[in-house]
Amino acid sequence: MDISGRYGVSLFFGAMSQRVFRPLSNSSARRRTPAQFLKDLVVVGGGSAGLTAAKLAGGTLRNSVVIIEESKLGGDCTWTGCVPSKSLLASAKAMHMARKQAIKSPFAADFEQVKANYRKNSQEIYEEDDSPEALEKFNVDTLSGRATLTSSTTLHIKKDGETNTVVVAKEGIIICTGASPVTPNIAGLGEVEYLTYENVWELKELPKRLTIVGGGPIGCELAQAFSRLGSKVTIVASKLLPREEPEVGDILREVFEDEGITMAEGRLTEVKKSGNDGGHKAYVSTGAVVEGDVLLVSVGRSPNVGSMGLEAVGIEINEKGGVAVNEKLQTACKGIYAAGYCTGDRQFTHYAGFQGAIAARNILLPLSDPGVLQSVPATTFTNPEVASIGYTEAEAREKFSDDKVGVSKLDLARVDRAVCDGETKGFIKVIYNTKNGRILGATVMAPCGGELISEIATAMAAKLRFADLAKVIHPYPSYASALQMMAADVYYEDTMKLKWLYDILKRIGL
Repeated sequence: MDISGRYGVSLFFGAMSQRVFRPLSNSSARRRTPAQFLKDLVVVGGGSAGLTAAKLAGGTLRNSVVIIEESKLGGDCTWTGCVPSKSLLASAKAMHMARKQAIKSPFAADFEQVKANYRKNSQEIYEEDDSPEALEKFNVDTLSGRATLTSSTTLHIKKDGETNTVVVAKEGIIICTGASPVTPNIAGLGEVEYLTYENVWELKELPKRLTIVGGGPIGCELAQAFSRLGSKVTIVASKLLPREEPEVGDILREVFEDEGITMAEGRLTEVKKSGNDGGHKAYVSTGAVVEGDVLLVSVGRSPNVGSMGLEAVGIEINEKGGVAVNEKLQTACKGIYAAGYCTGDRQFTHYAGFQGAIAARNILLPLSDPGVLQSVPATTFTNPEVASIGYTEAEAREKFSDDKVGVSKLDLARVDRAVCDGETKGFIKVIYNTKNGRILGATVMAPCGGELISEIATAMAAKLRFADLAKVIHPYPSYASALQMMAADVYYEDTMKLKWLYDILKRIGL
């Protein structure tokens, strides 16, 4: 397929549709002239947002595309986030279930095998979905280096300190540079060795005592995983999953403590070295002192926006430190869009991928779609999983008046499948508008919360009433059948409000 011919690109840039870029250089020159390429779309960053944008543009829309990545294609999700963490959690869950259900004899995790498993999975997904060879199938070229904007259509790519490539975007540019771990301002932190979600995967052995700073999704997932594999884990945090419904943190803390995880409630104020083997003492605002062998800091992420020349082309930075965009993902510079973590919006891989696709669509197709959403489903993959979308109960009552907010809640102890599984700590909670019946938000704390929240997200997107789910038969015994039960309660409650009318209709034979 001749993509360059199809889109009428000048023969001067004939090399652009080839996998191997051939520099346009003067062999007699002392310094090599940068190679120059013209593409319909230029994507900066090879994570979830960038890969999705590039594949849509090149594979589906059949435009010429190049994706520029300074490090390794695949981004956080493939190498330091979703894939290795879920692989680690799977190994940890197998250990936990063996102890809980069947095996009584002492046994220990083979940490070398655990590491081999998550590394294998990352490599397999990279080769299948993220590698240059995989992208070639979508008509996407790749360049390695640091990209700097020099105009609204031009980027200079530096490799080994010098510009060796110039890329010009015919239709537009999408910035998808991701985010990095936040380094908190804590006394003594710079004097001790500590890990983040980026390098925890390089551990040589399973920590005997692991201190985790931060009670967000990453901290909670890693805490439970390492504890189940055999580490003695202490979490230093004011609350677990503080952005969720308040009862979530309380239940998860109970689950963690039952599994032997210690909660040091409060803020980390200082950390000091302890001994000669890399150990530490962590001082908590409540006066507690935590001693450990490995320190993991997980207190959030900040957008990667530096050293790109954003200011030179008029791109603004928002209050979250990310690239400022409108609802269509446009920056203040015409023709340049941004998507994913680098905007400072919610840090979910699936949301970043969605935004990458919308940005590419808005650049390459007529009209536009919104790329910034109010309701985005999210899941923390602890056991039980914690999945949510839309408003919490408190947020809904603040946004709408109390008489417009209905709440349906079911504890897992009343869900037959949860009883069978021995997983009764959790709940399903749906917030809905009592006037039109539509779902405003939901939280599912259950072993398969991430799956159940997808049904709720679909119902919200389709503008269904919560009660409409009562009319859809759900298999029994499944966790999903609980949603039908809850919806049926609302359905018949609404029906009884019109009982007087039904009585009249019945008397006249209808």
